[in-house]
Amino acid sequence: MFVDQLDGQRDMGMRGPGRAAVWAEKRSWSPSHTRISFVQTPDRRPPDGPWSHCEFKVFGGLGGRRDGTAVDLGPVRQRIILAKLLAAGGDAVSLDAIIDGVWDGEPPASAANQVHRHIGHLRRIFEPDLDVRETGRYLLPAGTGYRLVLGTEDSDLAMYRELVRRAREALAGGDVVAGVRAYLTALELGRSPAFTDLPASALSSPDLVAVERERVAVALAAGEAAIAHGMAAAALTPLLSVAAAAPLDEALQACLMRAYVATGHRAEGVRVFEQTRRRLVEELGVDPGPELRESYRELLAGGWAPLDEPRPPEDPRPAQLPPPVAGFVRRSDLAAALDDQLSDAFGNATIVITALGGMGGIGKTALAVHWAHQIADRFPDGQLYLNLRGLDPDGRFMSPEDALATLLASLGEPAVSAPQENVEAQAARYRSRLSGRRVLILLDNARDSDQVRPLLPASQGCLVIVTSRHRMMSLVTREGARYLQVDRLTGAESRQLLINRLGARRATADPDALDMVITVCAGLPLALAIVAARVALNPALPLSAVVGEVSAPSARLDALSSVDASDDVRSVFSWSYRALEPSTAHMFRALGAHPGPVISLEAGASIAGIGRRRSRELLTELVTANLLTESQAGRYVLHDLLRAYAGELLDEAKERPECEQRLIQHYLHSARSAYATHHRPPVGIVGEPPSEVTPESFDSVPPAAAWYARERAALWATIDLAIAHGLRRDAAAMVLAASAPGSDSIPAGRAQTILAILDMVGVLGEPLMEAELLRTAGEVLAPLPQADGYLHRALSIFEGAGELAGQADVLRNLAMLSLPRGDYAAADTYGERSVSLARQTGRQELLAVSLLTLTRARLGSERFEAGTRAGEEGLAIAVAEHLDHLKIYYAQLVAESCWKLGRYERAVEVADWGLTEGVCESNGPRCAIAAILAWAAFDLGDRVRAERGCRQFESLIADNGFRELIEFSGIEAAEGYRDMVAYVRARLSLMGVSS
Repeated sequence: MFVDQLDGQRDMGMRGPGRAAVWAEKRSWSPSHTRISFVQTPDRRPPDGPWSHCEFKVFGGLGGRRDGTAVDLGPVRQRIILAKLLAAGGDAVSLDAIIDGVWDGEPPASAANQVHRHIGHLRRIFEPDLDVRETGRYLLPAGTGYRLVLGTEDSDLAMYRELVRRAREALAGGDVVAGVRAYLTALELGRSPAFTDLPASALSSPDLVAVERERVAVALAAGEAAIAHGMAAAALTPLLSVAAAAPLDEALQACLMRAYVATGHRAEGVRVFEQTRRRLVEELGVDPGPELRESYRELLAGGWAPLDEPRPPEDPRPAQLPPPVAGFVRRSDLAAALDDQLSDAFGNATIVITALGGMGGIGKTALAVHWAHQIADRFPDGQLYLNLRGLDPDGRFMSPEDALATLLASLGEPAVSAPQENVEAQAARYRSRLSGRRVLILLDNARDSDQVRPLLPASQGCLVIVTSRHRMMSLVTREGARYLQVDRLTGAESRQLLINRLGARRATADPDALDMVITVCAGLPLALAIVAARVALNPALPLSAVVGEVSAPSARLDALSSVDASDDVRSVFSWSYRALEPSTAHMFRALGAHPGPVISLEAGASIAGIGRRRSRELLTELVTANLLTESQAGRYVLHDLLRAYAGELLDEAKERPECEQRLIQHYLHSARSAYATHHRPPVGIVGEPPSEVTPESFDSVPPAAAWYARERAALWATIDLAIAHGLRRDAAAMVLAASAPGSDSIPAGRAQTILAILDMVGVLGEPLMEAELLRTAGEVLAPLPQADGYLHRALSIFEGAGELAGQADVLRNLAMLSLPRGDYAAADTYGERSVSLARQTGRQELLAVSLLTLTRARLGSERFEAGTRAGEEGLAIAVAEHLDHLKIYYAQLVAESCWKLGRYERAVEVADWGLTEGVCESNGPRCAIAAILAWAAFDLGDRVRAERGCRQFESLIADNGFRELIEFSGIEAAEGYRDMVAYVRARLSLMGVSS
């Protein structure tokens, strides 16, 4: 696709601005997925080039352009001939080879004449003015056949091969960075198989098979080079793309496994091995070969090798580590962080303390014990283990005196050397005993820092691992402990734990039940272990039976119960809860009323009915107790199962109704405050918030827009709650304030909620509120036919009331409804009426929103100059009024339209600005703008900004941005953006410009 969508720039920097043309095809555009067709700009080819200029692509499908415009390469046989010539890379292809490839070994008598005729047609596709007897400059006779003469920059395959040549040359010359970068650029350019649109019979010909084998060989060489020189992370994504097309190539799959290991994703490496092994058995009837098996052994053998030979200890050498936990799943991110800390134990640090914190049942002890076993041979003087019983249900935690006596006895010391020996004296003897020794000390289930502090050695080379539900802030502050938060398992890690416990056959027998178990357990290892034990103890019990009746939150905890209190989720949570002060316990219960997933400081204050300052204090105490996680400043996450437990406590205390009433008032007034920042008064009148409610307030659009993005899920869940409480007017007011004006950000699937509220509000006698709900219903139901009826009913009410802003909004919605239907004339008419009414209101934000829709409509109806003018006016308003939520869309529209019209300087300027100034909760628009920057700057001859656009695009899609780009522009357009950036990146690399 990328050559089909390229405005060609030739000999950039050497022959002026170069030639440029625009797409002749329709393609996805804008957040509403409007289809737009652009006209071709005048050919700007320098006068010294009398011939047409052609360029070709092979990766992802065969395509060609002449002077920047896509051309039809003709029927299938003609395309096969061209493919064989491109694959030859300028070498001659004999007539016999062409005939065999086109007719698969059964050519007709006229085959040679047909080939000559196809060659003639191809020549005139390349050079339309060519005389019938002329050969032209591209397709030349060569012996009995032909060869295709192209410059390196005229074919993605030629560029690919040149990049590979440069990579090998650089690596041979010792320039590792340049070599690996060239390899990775080639790998990205050729991430899709070549000639994918040709028939399978043609693809099986030796020369085209060789291209794919070449691609696999290059991917293998690139992957090995990247892994060997510490650049595996950059190679992982393109390597994965090539490996997916060659699932039975054991060498490539082994390389992919090593890349996963090198980037800390061992579980993914195991998955690659299992998938490859299964395919080899099912498709070829063979087991994995030695290379794949060796890579798998290396993957499983990860860990620390001893640096010192253990010496015979003069003193007792304790070896007290508990056995590893059954079914343990290695957490690559935490394991890497722990391994980084290990080296400090043998450096200049006097003592290294690693504190593992997290909620009950999260797997702190399992992780600590597993890691301790892996590194035990680094500590030749032994390993000490002590369970400090910090939160035992009987409340009898181990005192420092008892702990020191136990540790001293393990080291060969008498428990007491003097009748009145105090803790300080015991600690001094303990530190003396450890002096000069390398000992690993695991202190499990600590209550707080004060319990741990006397148990710390002072000897260089000792490592202390502490696990606790407490955050151990004092230990971090005063002793310099390295704190690691142990969070929930990922879905893949949860699945692996169940497989480890139950075996692959039983765990995966019912995939739906397995997914349900993973959802119910919410990444809590204890919960997963309870489910696994229940199934393991009853061979006749299917996995689905454990979660078959789970629906209500309390039922989730029932499904995870156990007769042993130490292995019961509810009991384990209760140990932490009972240690809380009464006011903190009340706050924890109140949080059970919040629908989640994230709770703000102000929402917590409102639900609990306390002030903001006190709310912060209590939430901090819950974070310290690891019953809550502070994901961002003032933003808190409550684990799903802890939320269920808090809800049970809330119901037992009979506090839920009052907490939910305060929750509804909090979101009602917060949403209306956010709405008001857009210079649009919220519809309807509501009273002042109750004194015990602390709604959020906003002084400008950006923080209000950010609030909408963060709180959307919780806000709509609260709307459902208001409906359940029969608070229909409050529910209606929240719906009307639930999104920024013009943001089109009401969640999909909410039409029924709005229609239910609309039925209730119809009896309130408030026409403007009814009209706004009708408009909102039409917006959400688009593009369904019934949306038109709701919008026209709303327009009629607004017209009758003389409400200009409401009319402008409805007309904008009608324009947006017309765009995906291809009715650009109607969209243009509605858009112009919306802008006219918005101007009359004098509200600049409303005008900017209407102009954005008009811009899309005019571009869609091919009124490019008028569309660009509307876009530029709206962009100026968005800047002047600080409408950050609109800047990103204006930047994308104006930059791409200017680029299509050949205004490269303006396109680059706007795209560059948009990446800096535009904000959006999705990376999709930013990906599109970065691609536009790369293309437009390349056409302009600005290599620096072209490279920056490529780099920003690559960075964005590496962080889930490609999925968001697909959601923003559609799969076809998203692939086009990515292919274009790959093409520009390859051209820059060949010119010596690298990231």
